[in-house]
Amino acid sequence: MFNPYIIILSLFIIAGLFATLWGWRIIREGKKTLLWPKAQGSISKVEATSKADDLLPQIEFSYRVNDKDYQCPLNFPDSVSPSQELTNQYLKKYPVGTNVQVSYNPDKPEISTIEPGIANGDWFVFVLGILTVIFGVIFLFISD
Repeated sequence: MFNPYIIILSLFIIAGLFATLWGWRIIREGKKTLLWPKAQGSISKVEATSKADDLLPQIEFSYRVNDKDYQCPLNFPDSVSPSQELTNQYLKKYPVGTNVQVSYNPDKPEISTIEPGIANGDWFVFVLGILTVIFGVIFLFISD
């Protein structure tokens, strides 16, 4: 007989699988930045708010690779929770003129970061996806 709970739990498991894959991709991309070459750079622009989110600062840095100048914004991971406290921390950490080490993509030097690696919240999506799959499978077997 048709059981709507099995369909709901199956969709729950599929959503968990997608979240797990998405989280794994976030972690993998973060780890890649640790292997990128480095260049000296400096903070060129700092504003307390950004156009995308008024609780995140807008920070830009400039650097030079192969005799070409680049300017890039500091991109915050999706896992960052915007707050005034976070903004204040970044404003203190990166005032204009601060020298920074820039990690850049060797294939596309215009892609870069001053905070390479995995951010604190990057594991969240991956772990949430795994937990969703586990609970979905457990409840799927319980519902039989």
